[in-house]
Amino acid sequence: MIRFLAIAVLLTFAPMARAQDAASVRTFDEGTAALIDGRFHDALRAFETVEMNGWESDGLFYNMALAHYRLDHLGQAVRYLEKARALNESDPRILHSLTIANQRQADRFSTLPDPFWQSAQAWLVEWIPVRMAFLVGVLCWFGFVGTWLARTVANMDGEWWRRGRNTAFAVGLILIVHALASSFWPPHPDRSVVLSDTLVLREQASPDATEVVEVHEGLIVEVRASSPDWDLIEIPNGTRGWVPASSLGDI
Repeated sequence: MIRFLAIAVLLTFAPMARAQDAASVRTFDEGTAALIDGRFHDALRAFETVEMNGWESDGLFYNMALAHYRLDHLGQAVRYLEKARALNESDPRILHSLTIANQRQADRFSTLPDPFWQSAQAWLVEWIPVRMAFLVGVLCWFGFVGTWLARTVANMDGEWWRRGRNTAFAVGLILIVHALASSFWPPHPDRSVVLSDTLVLREQASPDATEVVEVHEGLIVEVRASSPDWDLIEIPNGTRGWVPASSLGDI
């Protein structure tokens, strides 16, 4: 009965999903036509509708970036170009447009190199993704428990049993610690783009707090902490400060 209901649900929603995809494609084409005609506000409305429907592609984000750039929204242009690059890192159009947009950025901060531990963690996460590390770690611990029960219940022991048991415990512990640590402290913090013309970083999450430094639209920053209305950000030279969350656009 449950299987029948599941099949019925799939058959009900499959045509709806196809219809929604077809509608998104039509809206995207309408936005592209408006972009070519120079109707940039109309183009953005169409593209934002497609994005709200859950459709993501490098072409959609690239077109949104072009429309924002033509409307002189530098921050949003950089934001959507970065989103497009995340989906297609080798597209020369995206890279060229990013170069042009970044040349308009007013801030020129020196970039601090990543600390050794962060580079090592990033390499480890790329080599062993977090989910894989956790699953393999749990399997290793199941193996450890299994060999321990075999020794306790069936008196199965010996040099190779001990080595396997100790190896499963150690490897499982290392992988689970790696997975949990990388989940709570990811090697690459969330990035955002400054959307306001000018933005003041402050020492505390308050409009009356002491000013730290002023930055400008289009600068890419790292978000280090968040409160309901404020984000603690770090700019490329390592300076940190609190800014209103509404002044940033996530990448």
